[in-house]
Amino acid sequence: MAVEAAAQTKLDTAQLFQAEISQFRKTGAYAEVEVACQNLAKNYPDLVRCFSIGRTEEGRSIWALAVTRSGALNPAQARRLGVPVVLAIGGTHAGEIDGKDAGLILVRDLLSQPLPNDPLKQQVFLFVPVFNVDGHERPSPYNRPNQNGPSLQGERVTAQRINLNRDWMLGQTSEMNAMLDLISQWDPLLTLDLHVTDGVRFRHEVSLSMSPMFSADDVLREASDQVSVDMMARLHAKGLHPLDFTPVLLDFEDPRAGIMRDADAPRFSHVYAVLRNRIGILVEDHAWDPYAKRVQTSKDVLTAALELVAVQGRHLLKVALQADENAVKMNNEVVTLDWQNMLETGIDIPSGHADLLGYEYTIHNNAPVVGGRHISYHLKQPVVWHVPVYSDIQPVNDAIVTLPQTGYIIPAGWVSVVLPYLRKHNITYQVFPHSMQGVDVQALHVDQDSISFEARTFQGRLRTNVSGEWEAGRVNVLQGSLYVPIRQARALLVAHLLEPVSPDSLSRWGLFNTAYEITDHISNHRQLQIAQWMYAQDKRIRERYGEELHLKLPALRKEYQTRMDRDERFHDDPEQRMDFWIREIPYHDPTFNKYPVMRTNQVFMFQH
Repeated sequence: MAVEAAAQTKLDTAQLFQAEISQFRKTGAYAEVEVACQNLAKNYPDLVRCFSIGRTEEGRSIWALAVTRSGALNPAQARRLGVPVVLAIGGTHAGEIDGKDAGLILVRDLLSQPLPNDPLKQQVFLFVPVFNVDGHERPSPYNRPNQNGPSLQGERVTAQRINLNRDWMLGQTSEMNAMLDLISQWDPLLTLDLHVTDGVRFRHEVSLSMSPMFSADDVLREASDQVSVDMMARLHAKGLHPLDFTPVLLDFEDPRAGIMRDADAPRFSHVYAVLRNRIGILVEDHAWDPYAKRVQTSKDVLTAALELVAVQGRHLLKVALQADENAVKMNNEVVTLDWQNMLETGIDIPSGHADLLGYEYTIHNNAPVVGGRHISYHLKQPVVWHVPVYSDIQPVNDAIVTLPQTGYIIPAGWVSVVLPYLRKHNITYQVFPHSMQGVDVQALHVDQDSISFEARTFQGRLRTNVSGEWEAGRVNVLQGSLYVPIRQARALLVAHLLEPVSPDSLSRWGLFNTAYEITDHISNHRQLQIAQWMYAQDKRIRERYGEELHLKLPALRKEYQTRMDRDERFHDDPEQRMDFWIREIPYHDPTFNKYPVMRTNQVFMFQH
């Protein structure tokens, strides 16, 4: 921190932040952010714009800074001048607040003491110091038990107890809807979400997680991989020991057992960026480093990113915009919507080994005081752990889909459920101006046996898993239904919202659960009567259900008798025997288990 101290001597005390004044024992209240934002805009009117992106659930403004020497202080100017935008988000989890102080200090220093190769000339630095403002304003010394300062730390979740970095797809909060609107307006090339680890004890100052495998564009994926390599090199040059993914211990009581790389999901900021054909980085400072060191680490990460974009930003922006153009041609493409670490499938083969900077430790099989298996770290004995690494990320087979030729149809009855998500993600759609007969579609009838609900709610939602077969057919589409074309820049995001096998689809989040609920029943005595008629090939089956079913009855009776003779479990299970007959009749609840989104290969010509 000697460099920081030297820099501070050149500043007026009024320019210092509470973190600096307290020698990084504290972080300032949110009022400090608002004052700093407005003062910077006042003092540097040609270089800084201070604005609110929206309000929290408790009514607080979420302040943002746009900082640049490129002349692009609004989204239209940035687009017109071809200036890349870098978005940094602090305080998504308000107790992990390193990014707030690091970003404010960095902006102040870049403005008051410009660098020889000023990165602000080549980009817009868009900075949201605190995303979860309500959580920030509920500080407590007990909020982050695995973190070394500051003395008071905000809460992880919002006032509604929503974790914002699990909300990027669903957008349940006013905070996230404000952020999604900011993203739509400014279209950041690179998003950095600034966090702190949850307490693994090692000596690496920071990890950077990226998930370019979710991209459907080969060139953008390669460019993102290179960004990771370049960021590692820049951080090493600054004296840090970064990791290129956040390690998950296979055994929390024995770090030498190995580490795994998570596949992540679109609900996270760094994956969501990929679905928009952009680049996202999840930054995790090390929780046990002192707060002063963590702020410096976060500042180094931001500086490295700005320096990288200053050199490569225009090229990366060209790659990203080309990915948008390529996405318009994604119809009929085969894409992977979910990924998994092969270790999760039982394939226990390391992809390599790594040397982690750790500490000596003792594994207690019968821990003092509490008993049981636990670990104690010896912090005065630094060592290197040579550990197996499991980083083989592969597609989930059931989540490989072929996109439709033209797009998706949302029936009129489900528009009120789906439309808000299309709007908040800035997805192109059209409204059927009149009803249409005999539209060619693929419809998904959900397999009843595939439906499962998670044991507990997550983010307040009961998540759901379903599967089934897409079958071609013709349907009548009512006026007011929606058509969502696949030929658009956000094609991958469309698929992730509407394909049920995506890990963060609307269906997976439980928004379609009523489609999978039985709401009408055939009483037991009526089922018995129908089964007896079918067995006896009674003419009442023809009268009620038609000639086609009646003609099938002799073959069904023969099959039934064969199963009775050869399948003991079938013979002894009245429920299976009843189902054998009742499943053949036209269903009395026609929309039960009918997935409320259809694929279509038909071209529609809507008048504007």
